[in-house]
Amino acid sequence: MLKKKILPEFMLALILGTIGCWAMFFGEGFPKLNRYYRLKDYLEDLEKAMGQSIPFSEELSDLAVQIKTKGGAREFDDIFIGDDILVEDIGYPNEEQMNKNISTLLKFSENSRIPTYVMLLPTKCAIKQNEIPQAAPLFNQKQFIEKTYNNLLGKATVVDVYPALFSKLNEDLYYKTDPGFTALGGYTVYEVLAQRLDNIPKPQEDFDIQYITHDYYGETYQKSKWKSVSPDVIAVYRYQKNNRNYMVTHNEEYQYSYDSLYPEQMMQLSDDKDVLLGGNTGDITIRSNLKNENTLLIIGDDSILPAVPFLAAHYSQIRFIDPTEMSSQELAQIDCFSYQRLLISYSVDTFIHDDSPEKVAFLRTAQEEE
Repeated sequence: MLKKKILPEFMLALILGTIGCWAMFFGEGFPKLNRYYRLKDYLEDLEKAMGQSIPFSEELSDLAVQIKTKGGAREFDDIFIGDDILVEDIGYPNEEQMNKNISTLLKFSENSRIPTYVMLLPTKCAIKQNEIPQAAPLFNQKQFIEKTYNNLLGKATVVDVYPALFSKLNEDLYYKTDPGFTALGGYTVYEVLAQRLDNIPKPQEDFDIQYITHDYYGETYQKSKWKSVSPDVIAVYRYQKNNRNYMVTHNEEYQYSYDSLYPEQMMQLSDDKDVLLGGNTGDITIRSNLKNENTLLIIGDDSILPAVPFLAAHYSQIRFIDPTEMSSQELAQIDCFSYQRLLISYSVDTFIHDDSPEKVAFLRTAQEEE
């Protein structure tokens, strides 16, 4: 116990000593810590000094973050520092936009002539609560999901994955350095979703796990001031039974296709995570050689994509549409009636902040007449 107590104090003394040396090097422009200087005020002045174009500014910024963590700070720029994980705080809703999205979803579900399913996916800060200070003022995603689902009763089939995810909060469901689900998180969502779609989930042992990289740093890491986080591992699950083949087509102005759910060449061309279906281009169709006529249309954001390769084991065709960059005319041209079922799936973050969910109103199934 004595050793554990002495080590942080020694490190803090070492850091402060280093600051003193650098203060001597940089002269009068560098803030000097003394006994009349509150640590909070000193750190604010230190960050201002480091914001200037001076040598070693990146190193000094890292040093300031380390000092703050020694003082008990666990959040920087809406990112919590957990035990070797970065957790994004999504903040509170844009009330006006959130209410528009809810209203649109209710009206759409009530009028849809296709069996419609709705899934709101909790973000990392809602599930990995063991990595966040207990007193952190977080938006209650669980309560929001339940309230929204209650309003949808009788209008759409809701898919509640919160309990399944929370029951595995100690597992690697989300990337440590990125907001998205890992392959394991995608499989956990798939297990619940498949049953709600009247499918029997494939057991995990039916999939071969391949590790694509052990050295991935995602977008949260790039934004974070805290860099003492180990890299993520990107894994993919390949369904090996029944000689299943897939064709993934990106329906952009110039269509292009991959003969794999995981085109590994994307790792050389863009972000490593784009190995999943070739990345989110907003309009993706997955076809398989499965001898059935089961088809599924998914409208939502890319939070659902890690579950799609698992769903592909049940459908001859799945189409994913992200309405974010689509016009009302483009959305109206989508033939929703050629699909047996429709899933609307958004992360809570997107649903309470962005106008993308509101765009489902332009789909033809939202209208009373074709």
